[in-house]
Amino acid sequence: MTHTDIHDLPTVTQADVYKDNRLAGYLERTTDGIQFGYLREYLESGGPPVATTLPLRDEPLVTLAGAVPPFFAGLLPEGRRLNALRHAVKTSSDDELSLLLAIGADAIGDVSVIPKGHNPQPVPTFLEIDDPHQADFTEVLAASLGTSPDRVGIPGVQDKVSARMISMPVRGSTGPGILKLNPPEFPSVVENEAFFLEAARRSGIDVAPSALIHDGQGVPGLLVQRFDRVVTDTGEFRSLPAEDACQVLGRYPAAKYSLTSEEIAAGLISVTRAEAVAAMSLLRQFVFAYLTANGDAHAKNFSILGSVSGEWKISPAYDLPTSYLYGDYTLALSIGGRRREDVTRATFADFGQHLKLKPRATHRVLDELIERTDLWINDLDTLPFATQQVRKLKRAIQYRRKQLTARH
Repeated sequence: MTHTDIHDLPTVTQADVYKDNRLAGYLERTTDGIQFGYLREYLESGGPPVATTLPLRDEPLVTLAGAVPPFFAGLLPEGRRLNALRHAVKTSSDDELSLLLAIGADAIGDVSVIPKGHNPQPVPTFLEIDDPHQADFTEVLAASLGTSPDRVGIPGVQDKVSARMISMPVRGSTGPGILKLNPPEFPSVVENEAFFLEAARRSGIDVAPSALIHDGQGVPGLLVQRFDRVVTDTGEFRSLPAEDACQVLGRYPAAKYSLTSEEIAAGLISVTRAEAVAAMSLLRQFVFAYLTANGDAHAKNFSILGSVSGEWKISPAYDLPTSYLYGDYTLALSIGGRRREDVTRATFADFGQHLKLKPRATHRVLDELIERTDLWINDLDTLPFATQQVRKLKRAIQYRRKQLTARH
């Protein structure tokens, strides 16, 4: 078998779970809930675990009601795309296995989930963008949220601001990517994120390549290259393992705002080999989120990425728009018990200590990010927002920079 109609997915009782294109395990509906287990052949082959929270073992794992284990729940899209998917599948939001089957053939990372006995097939690209001027993003937006939405899982889109920004899988000249479009209720969030992705890059933070593009009608879109796909020597694309902080900590996506920065950082660092390098990378991402008033930097927006050899590292930063321009001034995650502008250099010094960094290393990161703010702060005037809004944002960033500069 090669295909199941999307409307038939609620009747599927068993699914095959593939890890890096190898059949590794299964998901099955039972009277007790959803059961996940490894195939004996896979256990004997010495293959890697499907996820950091799903260790290799003979005993199956059962989750109650219609919920799948947290790792699999974390593969589902969020926001409007999840609602569109639920309507297309014609199922309830708690029927997670059916929703997972709808997008599981090409989820984030290197794990795929398909109906039992079906052959893995390449997922058709929702949109080819070789020449954006030939596209109509308004039509693309309508199609992506219609009755036959794209069947690729791209989670990690925030709930406050950029959850309203529509994200969909596409293929551009550089390979698989994510196209983000503006929603009417949050104007210019695409240009907003494009600016802060570039600001992060100038600040020395690892980010995925991206480009602000326009369709034939001048409608903007943000094209971001997928960092979980790499090109091989044969010219094909290979999937890399990837997990966000909720998945690593074994928490469902609903916990993404309730976790602390300390819990998230400790969890992600614990599965990496070069822990000091991982800690420095995360520190940069958290400091940048504070500096730029990104109130949407929640647990699903910090991730680890696996290499071809299987070693974990901190993923590039993503989902970076400032929420300040839309009236959201607080942090999504507490750090040192604080969420507001009262975060200081001492707060991050304590955070660095929690990450087991030497004080000198923590202060070096702070000094670098403070200094590199000068590389982009004056370009805020290029954002397509009212002058007064941009002026307030600039003052907020300057105040936060001052908070991080002062040594107490």
